[in-house]
Amino acid sequence: MRAVRHICAGLRRRRAERTVSAMLGLRAGSAGGGGLFVQYNVARYHGPNLTLANFAVLAAVLCGAAVGVEILGRIAPRVRSVVRARRHKRRRVRASANVERRCRALMSELCPHGWRAQLTLFGAGDAMPPDAPEGERARVALDWAEFKDESGRIAVVRRVWAPTIAEALESMVADRRTDETLEQIELGATADGTPWPDIYL
Repeated sequence: MRAVRHICAGLRRRRAERTVSAMLGLRAGSAGGGGLFVQYNVARYHGPNLTLANFAVLAAVLCGAAVGVEILGRIAPRVRSVVRARRHKRRRVRASANVERRCRALMSELCPHGWRAQLTLFGAGDAMPPDAPEGERARVALDWAEFKDESGRIAVVRRVWAPTIAEALESMVADRRTDETLEQIELGATADGTPWPDIYL
């Protein structure tokens, strides 16, 4: 009975060893007294092929990126200043056009019989008239006249000075409003029977 048990135990041991060998991928060998040896199939790992050409391409890419950043850093402020200058010029031209339209409309209301204006621009080295103010105020001279009736006879002639055309137009409108205010005061005084003094006598 003991012999049968010993034989069964040996068979179980061999069956278990075969099962473990099969699970681990081992192959039983008979050399060296029935020992076990393991056969490993290890694939060789090949790292990236880093050659001198690859390093040269990487260095060229990095240098190109650095040069591009430097060029953009120098060009971007100039482009920004040019764009701002163009926008400022467009706004200034648009503002001048709006001022001219507004002054034309106001002068047409203030001068019911019509009016006429003439602009004269003076440069830095131009000879100035005797009545020109000193400094930057003597850049633009605007001569305007108001018609007395439909025939075109001139009722009043004025000259205003300004550093820009827009300011000259606004000065013309302000001058005409002053004349209109004085005319209303004169008409009111005459209606009350008070003689209007002639300051030119």
